[in-house]
Amino acid sequence: MITLLDNQLLTFKAVAEQKSFSRAARVLHLTQPAISLHIQSLEEYFGTRLLDRNNRQVTLTEAGRVLYNYALELSRLYDEVKKALADISGKVKGNLVVGATLTIGEYFLPSIAGEFKRQYPDVEITLRIANTQEIICRTLNGELDLALIEGQAKHPNLIQEDLFQDELVLIIHPEHRWAGRREITPEELREEPLILREEGSGTRQITEAGLRKAGLELSTLKVVMELGSTQAIKEAVEAGLGVAIISRLAIKKEIRYNLLREVRLQGIDFRRTFHIAYNRHKFRSAAAEAFLAFLLSTNF
Repeated sequence: MITLLDNQLLTFKAVAEQKSFSRAARVLHLTQPAISLHIQSLEEYFGTRLLDRNNRQVTLTEAGRVLYNYALELSRLYDEVKKALADISGKVKGNLVVGATLTIGEYFLPSIAGEFKRQYPDVEITLRIANTQEIICRTLNGELDLALIEGQAKHPNLIQEDLFQDELVLIIHPEHRWAGRREITPEELREEPLILREEGSGTRQITEAGLRKAGLELSTLKVVMELGSTQAIKEAVEAGLGVAIISRLAIKKEIRYNLLREVRLQGIDFRRTFHIAYNRHKFRSAAAEAFLAFLLSTNF
């Protein structure tokens, strides 16, 4: 049983890592006043200020940095106890928080999570879906046990393992003048209204890199819209507002029912690798270990 003091220390750890009372409240599923009360009680208990609150950001005092190291150790011990008890019982159970970038989260992760849940019914899975930058940030902050991301992210605390390859394709309305063609040249794209994902998304990064290799800079193209989800982009193309470059994974249904058409861009390689990523310093529970093994052993 977690004591009140232990609970306050774990709350303090979350505030220190999130650098925000409100973000810590979201991570811990507590109210912001409850977070503030925990921190106030800790500061009264130890008789010193643990956090500085400046410009809406929270930083550790010298005493806070010392206490944070003990809070890390406490969190690690609780995780080890839970894993040890799970090993004794022979059951994989507990909470698992998995993050995913938007394309993976919308078109791949739900079915995979469902299959894992059938094998491990005692694991409670929470899915967090956001763009690549946000998911990487949450993984490094310790909010996520594991994350599925597009492309490669560089950070010394982030471990990444390959899952499978995906390919981006150019999609058009079925009545577009290119509908009868299998491919177009990059030059033909210059005068076409182009719809893009927002900056910070993995799809946007791969799109820009592929176009740049073909000598096409975004500044030379007719970008008419930037949208925050693949679904919104598909609907915009279906409405005839332009063409777009998105994952082939996301258009299986639309191709089957002739709602969209796929056209290749001559000489441009839009392939990318999806990765499973995790924080090298975050303790992995039995549930996280099982999900990681499940992903790496699945034939996609």
